[in-house]
Amino acid sequence: MPPSFAAHHKGAYGDSDDDDSDAGEFAVSSDTADNDEQTDLDDEDGIDPSQELHESTSLARRATQDLGQRESAGGETSSSPLIEVERGDEDGTGTAASEVKGLLPRDKQRRTTHYNYQLEKQMSHVEAKQFYQNQLTRQSTFEEGGSANVSAAPSPIVGRSPQIRARTFSSHVGGDRFGSLKGGLSPRAGTFGTLPPSAGYQSALPVGLVDRSKAPKSAQVQTPGIGRFEGTNGFPADRAARAHTLHPGLPHESKPLLEREGIHGAGAGIGLDATGGDSSVTTELNAIYSKIQKILDLRHKYIRLSLQGATDNPRDDPGWQIYPPMPEQQSQDQASASPEDGDGTDTPKARPKKTRKYGQDIGEDFVLEECLPVPEASEMTFKLDDSGVYQVYETKHREERNEPILQIPTIKDFYVDLEKLLEISSDGPSKSFAFRRLQYLEGKFNLYVLLNEYQEVADTKAVPHRDFYNVRKVDTHVHHSACMNQKHLLRFIKSKMKKSPDEVVLFRDGKHLTLKEVFESINLTAYDLSIDTLDMHAHTDSFHRFDKFNLKYNPVGESRLRTIFLKTDNFIHGRYLAEITKEVISDLESSKYQMVEWRISIYGREIDEWDKLAAWVVDNKLFSPNVRWLIQVPRLYDVYKNSGLMDKFEEVIVNLFQPLFEATRDPQSHPKLHIFLQRVIGFDSVDDESKTERRIYRKFPLPKVWNTEQNPPYSYWIYYLFANIASLNVWRKQRGFNTFVLRPHCGEAGDTEHLAAAVLCCHSISHGLLLRKVPLLQYIFYLEQIGVAMSPLSNNALFLAYERNPFLQYFRRGLNVSLSTDDPLQFAFTKEPLIEEYAVAAQIYKLSAVDMCELAKHSVLQSGFEYAVKQRWLGERFALPGVSGNDMAKVNVPNIREAFRHETWLQEMAM
Repeated sequence: MPPSFAAHHKGAYGDSDDDDSDAGEFAVSSDTADNDEQTDLDDEDGIDPSQELHESTSLARRATQDLGQRESAGGETSSSPLIEVERGDEDGTGTAASEVKGLLPRDKQRRTTHYNYQLEKQMSHVEAKQFYQNQLTRQSTFEEGGSANVSAAPSPIVGRSPQIRARTFSSHVGGDRFGSLKGGLSPRAGTFGTLPPSAGYQSALPVGLVDRSKAPKSAQVQTPGIGRFEGTNGFPADRAARAHTLHPGLPHESKPLLEREGIHGAGAGIGLDATGGDSSVTTELNAIYSKIQKILDLRHKYIRLSLQGATDNPRDDPGWQIYPPMPEQQSQDQASASPEDGDGTDTPKARPKKTRKYGQDIGEDFVLEECLPVPEASEMTFKLDDSGVYQVYETKHREERNEPILQIPTIKDFYVDLEKLLEISSDGPSKSFAFRRLQYLEGKFNLYVLLNEYQEVADTKAVPHRDFYNVRKVDTHVHHSACMNQKHLLRFIKSKMKKSPDEVVLFRDGKHLTLKEVFESINLTAYDLSIDTLDMHAHTDSFHRFDKFNLKYNPVGESRLRTIFLKTDNFIHGRYLAEITKEVISDLESSKYQMVEWRISIYGREIDEWDKLAAWVVDNKLFSPNVRWLIQVPRLYDVYKNSGLMDKFEEVIVNLFQPLFEATRDPQSHPKLHIFLQRVIGFDSVDDESKTERRIYRKFPLPKVWNTEQNPPYSYWIYYLFANIASLNVWRKQRGFNTFVLRPHCGEAGDTEHLAAAVLCCHSISHGLLLRKVPLLQYIFYLEQIGVAMSPLSNNALFLAYERNPFLQYFRRGLNVSLSTDDPLQFAFTKEPLIEEYAVAAQIYKLSAVDMCELAKHSVLQSGFEYAVKQRWLGERFALPGVSGNDMAKVNVPNIREAFRHETWLQEMAM
């Protein structure tokens, strides 16, 4: 044995090769087990280091003493496992020998200087038995109403497992026997010796435990504790650094939720001690706060002006009535609500007499005559001003004096505000601040999940009937002409080929063509058709090729088939598209819990497009409680200009908005359009965002003089959509009609300026991938809870691989994101594309059931469905913030998740 080894090593590990020869040295005699504890305590501080027992020896002895003491107190006569091992070894038939029976000598565990298999096994048996007995003791004690072994300090984790009295380890850390130690605390306690004697030892407990006694609707969230120091008065310097009231140099207001957040925004968890008290830090933070507040004020100005707020739409009045009524309403005889001026009712006064079974006879409960007569004309007037914006006037006299009812910001004002926003978003300190806050939000959510995941599962299990499949979910971004999957379209085309081959469907080259002749012209029969023949799925050849993706809308690559089957304005007046639309609606209604907001195009090429579209919807009775509509405006002015359809950009504005203003002034001039607009919730702007936008003008020309072949930039389109929608909304709200919101495609590709324009003018957006590159704008989206409808499967095929999609990051940080399908015809394979989107995201991102239910709730909140409908889907008080607006029985989102989200948002807004 080398001389450097301590004496207790020599005694414990001799030269003998017998693994069991020393068992007696580590065991404690049964005769003395109950009498040695006090002696050990008295002698512990004064023991000679050279004679000190090995640490594991002391541990074993104390474990056996404690166990023996418990057994003798309980009247038990059985010996401890260690004693049984010792006795077995003495008579030659030891436990070790029986355990190794049948083992080859080479497989036998050998004792080394640093490892003794037999001792480890003895210790594991002792500890397992002791922990089991302790747990039984505590359970029985808690049932009786209390325990002396549990610290009186309240635990931040409700229902956490009882604390374990680790008397076995009292020689290593301050135990529960402080009072019996003559020399005070053990020197090994180190800096922990400052703990009060009453604190005792509290072992670190596992996190994320479930409290079975917690009410499922309780919103008490588990927070990270600090082990045995929980509830102590230690660490005064740390608490002083985090006390905001001690720093009058910082902007301050009452923030009870920020006790542990450090300096406002100086980085998550940073206190003043980390900054050295430098006043430049507070000065910089003040500047950052002011800049962020300036952005928020700009957005609020534009949103209030255009009536896109949460309570601005008359359809969100609880008394707003829907025609045809929702299925839950059909048995109710509700009187129609009359508007203030008597002409704004959205529904007929007589309730529909027809009823239908959900999922069958689509549109049969809609009767046009019951919607008539429509409201009469208004005295207010409108006209297009020189800047390309429709202005509304109270009277003809005010029109002559040019006194509109609303002052719309000019194009110059818009670009000045946009430049301010872009300047702030590129400011270095502001970017760093936003980046750190976003990192903090993500980390905070990860910690929340670790602590509360099991409690969330327990809470959701306590909710009857609800799960992910039967909570309402809305497809917030899907294009109508691609709303079906390939198999559905193929089956429909084949059925028409077999049932109606001689029907005239096309007028081309001066002659009428039947469906059979059309397929003969492209050398195809019904038998030849297959999914591969249609070639409408966006495979790898569409990545970063938006031009190829647009061609995927043509079945078999033939635009004539798209015209026949996927257009509303064709020779057969869109009858085929209406039929397949009804089939999709039937599938949606059969699922009951899936809703859609279909985008349908108004190109702005002709002024009668609105009337044609409205007639298609009304005549084919495409009304369903599961469906609402958005109008998408393709940014194709350059195509129209090059083809000679128009001369200047102002013509697009006239074709888009003049029919809407006419229908608002006098619904009787466009009765079907008035009826259709009741189911329209807003406008979308679509096209390839990746196109380069070259700014060749220092100041952009007005629409009446924009006659070049260059397409206006994205921000230019957004401004003129916003300005005219704002003017239209004020008039429609005055008349009691529903208003519209702006929800464009934004941030899928291209310049980050698109996102800045959306922050100013838009209610919500679709895609938003580029937010990952602009931390400040992403932080603004979080603070304002601007909706983002994301489509990871669509992005995976066109612009961004699935694993790089920022969807999961946005969700963890608390952005208001939802999942949508975009184009099921190009991206989906199943009959339920929205469920497919959720399923893929759940598998790739490992989303829990609670995560998916939260996303489903987001989708309903983002959607344009009426307030009364959302009340039935989300709960009567869904509009209230936080837990007060969360109905677990409706949405299956635990209150603790909602409480965490809301309180975290309040902390960020309190800065």
